[in-house]
Amino acid sequence: MRLPLPAITPLLGILPPSPSCPATLSILGSVGFDFFFLDLEHNPVPSNLPDLLRLTKSMGTPSLVRMPFSTENYQRILDAGATNVLCPMVSTAEEARAVVEASKFPPLGRRGCAGGPWNDFSTAPDAFSVSKANAKVCVGVQIETIEGVSNAREIASTEGVDWVFLGPLDLAISMGYIETKEGWRHEEVKKVVQEVGGIVREEGKEVILDGWSGATAATPPPT
Repeated sequence: MRLPLPAITPLLGILPPSPSCPATLSILGSVGFDFFFLDLEHNPVPSNLPDLLRLTKSMGTPSLVRMPFSTENYQRILDAGATNVLCPMVSTAEEARAVVEASKFPPLGRRGCAGGPWNDFSTAPDAFSVSKANAKVCVGVQIETIEGVSNAREIASTEGVDWVFLGPLDLAISMGYIETKEGWRHEEVKKVVQEVGGIVREEGKEVILDGWSGATAATPPPT
């Protein structure tokens, strides 16, 4: 299931404390969140990932899978059935483009094709459609460094990038504020998050923030 973007109203997702536990996902799925945030950047890749993605799909709740970039990483999580991917630590347009290329089939990207959960192990009654398969995959990138901030417009305008996640914790480290009393809630960090959020919105892309950062993304001025 693809994240419903562009979103008419804000979407509310949750980061499960145990992303590999089906029982946890089942309980949280009854609460009514718009999506699950499965963090495979700071957690091991669960061997039951295909089953977890099928479970969340059956509950009608999309899963957003965060995974550090490599072509092999993205091939595997997409073949497991992921349709919404998030790449952390994207600081240049070239890095953003690499994520898109790994997530999309030609001509938009370089993803390899094989039977798997994402296409019912090639047993679907309809002929395979590259355009439909590409449209099912939603690509997000995470800006969380000073370099990424300086390249925010180029990253956001990259063809194939659907939305941008603004990470205040690593951004505060990159800006040198993490060891202050305010930490990632420092006013300068909030200011940068708001400014970058405005740039992303100006480029016509969606913005995702975590709920504890205390920052808000700016709404672009009317055109």
